[in-house]
Amino acid sequence: MITTILVTLLILSIGVAVFFYISLKKALERIDVLESELDTIEKLNTELGQWVVDFRKLVSNVYKKLKSVDERGIFEKDDDVGFLFQEMVTIVEECNKRITDNDDNLSNEEQNKK
Repeated sequence: MITTILVTLLILSIGVAVFFYISLKKALERIDVLESELDTIEKLNTELGQWVVDFRKLVSNVYKKLKSVDERGIFEKDDDVGFLFQEMVTIVEECNKRITDNDDNLSNEEQNKK
């Protein structure tokens, strides 16, 4: 009777141990996959961050150049060139505004973290 109980407990213990081993092995494999995905995401995030910095510089430079070109009001708003120029100025102004707003928001967030 006691032998039967001990054998049953032994079999049960082995079963539980095998279950935990398989579960742990699958969890570790999943962690490896997630680490690989995280590395890829971090690389993409770095590339995107650099693209945003470069885009900010580009928009800022274009904005300054457009403002200096039309400083004297050379382009008439009623002709095709003037219309196109005004649309380009509007697009660049909107981009510049959003970039500036994002810079302000990031600065506020950084100050709030401190």
